[in-house]
Amino acid sequence: MSTYPPARPNAVPHPRLGYPVFDIEVHSSPPDRESIAKYLPQRYRERYARGYVGPAQFGFSQRGGGHRTDGDVPGEQLHANHAAPVRRYLLEPFDIEWAICTGNFYFLSALPDADYAAALASAFNNWTVNEFVVQDPCLLAAITLAPQDPALAVREIERWAGHPRVVEIIVPTVSCLPLGNRLFHPIYEAAAACGLPVAAHPTHEGKGIAPPPTAAGYPATYLEFHTGLAANAVTHAASLVCEGVFAKYPDFQFVLLEGGISWMLPLMWELDADWKRLRAEMPLLKEKPSDYLKRQFFYTTQPIEEPKATEDLLHTYEMIGGATQIMFSSDFPHWDFDDPFRILPGKTGAELKRRILRENARRLYGRKLAALESAVAVAEAA
Repeated sequence: MSTYPPARPNAVPHPRLGYPVFDIEVHSSPPDRESIAKYLPQRYRERYARGYVGPAQFGFSQRGGGHRTDGDVPGEQLHANHAAPVRRYLLEPFDIEWAICTGNFYFLSALPDADYAAALASAFNNWTVNEFVVQDPCLLAAITLAPQDPALAVREIERWAGHPRVVEIIVPTVSCLPLGNRLFHPIYEAAAACGLPVAAHPTHEGKGIAPPPTAAGYPATYLEFHTGLAANAVTHAASLVCEGVFAKYPDFQFVLLEGGISWMLPLMWELDADWKRLRAEMPLLKEKPSDYLKRQFFYTTQPIEEPKATEDLLHTYEMIGGATQIMFSSDFPHWDFDDPFRILPGKTGAELKRRILRENARRLYGRKLAALESAVAVAEAA
């Protein structure tokens, strides 16, 4: 495991906000296949180096790609391959004090070969922690899991849980089972024991061994696919609470990346109403489903719903507990990334905006941050 100098986050608040920003989603991406292949067992290196990731590689994608091109490193495709462009185009102009690198290996759970998927997850984590976040003191790491084999996933959690820069676990929302299924409970138990939130990210629905991306089959356009991902999020959220994950592991915390937010309100209404009649199906739940969700389920701003009246959004956030559960995610380096200066514009909801842009994330990831920032203070004093 690599060792790092103490982190030195950006210290001067941006004049447009008056406080720095915490970004929980930067899509760090290896510059080439060799960066990952060298960490794989020998039996997998040639397979991966030649571009084979199983049937998970085909599916819906944005026309023209999803990434900005203004900050590309010469000779490479994406400008989140190295930390320098991330600092130039994200950290400095938006005064990001911490940024979590969530990677881009969200296809792993669509692979039929569970051993290969677990090996790819381990290799990608080695690159993220040992080669990427070390480049900048503001970067934190989320480790990626392939959940098909929970025992291997738990082993990967335990391998990284003690690392000072590892603050989160990432699983794909692509799944043959809802994420609350008991198959995945050992992963959540290990995460809670290590004090690491579990985040889930969509992208590869309908690929590989995954079921179709909608309950009615395959859509015809990317727009249908992309907007339909919210329905998948509804399924996973209902599963997590109804199958007792939050009740079994009260210290477990779940973060939905890029899944939207506003759909949660009608889901809470429906779950609470039916729970009163169907408690026998959910013996672990001692509180209303919405109580667990308001306490243990977190959301991100990208993609944020944008009604014409900002007040409509604020009312929704208030009713789902958004003052403590919503966090800012830039989604860098995608072209539709969130600008922290523009979300919730004007003076409307100023305190909520501060919580979303900084305080909620600092609370969720506080244990690791306290240790990192304490190391900074000690180093500066010395």
